[in-house]
Order: sequence, then C-alpha cells, then structure tokens
Amino acid sequence: MSDEIVQYYVVNEELNMSPGKLAAQIAHAATWMALDLASPVSSKFPEFHDYFKQWFREGMKKVVLRGNQQQLERLIQHDFYHIQDSGLTEVPRGALTVVGLPPMPKDIAQDYVKQLRLY
Repeated sequence: MSDEIVQYYVVNEELNMSPGKLAAQIAHAATWMALDLASPVSSKFPEFHDYFKQWFREGMKKVVLRGNQQQLERLIQHDFYHIQDSGLTEVPRGALTVVGLPPMPKDIAQDYVKQLRLY
C-alpha cells in the first residue's frame, strides 16, 4: 500500500469551462476543504485530519482529473467537497463544476478515481 498522500479534484468536462473559470472552481473546493479539515472537531471528515496534516507537510500534492456529470454525481454520494456554481458567468446556476476529495493515501483514492482521466 502506498502511503503517498494525494488530493484529487474531478472537473466536470461536460461544462467546457474556460481555464480561469476552472481555476476558480478548483480554488473554491480547495478553500472549503482546507477550512473544514483544519479543525478535526467540526470537520465533516475527522478521520482524514491526520492525512491532511501529513499532506500539508509533504507539499500538498494535487491531481486534477476529468469526469462526466454522472461520475461527479457518484462521487458526491460519498459527501466529498463539491461546488455548484452560482450561475453568474459561464455555466448555469447550480451546475456541478468540481468535486474535491480530501487528502488521502493514493491507494485508497484509487477506489474512487481509478476510472477517471487526467485533465
């Protein structure tokens, strides 16, 4: 088992977001995740707090993947961090733009992301 800690972001490829929009959506997910995991007491994933600390110490490795709407919907069934757009610019209000998994060992993450492609 690999003990490398990685955080994955899965972008909704069906929305064809511009690079700037895509960066903003990933930043929203990253901010939400970091604020949530910084406090193990109130976090939605307290079991990932130690992974978060290790991930932070080791350089915060991130991987951006692409998925379709159905694949992103499957991921949010696990209550992973997800962003639904406010609809002010490029995509419709409520569009599911990105799902961010909490930092976790790469081997565990493969259960969720192995069928997805790099962005």
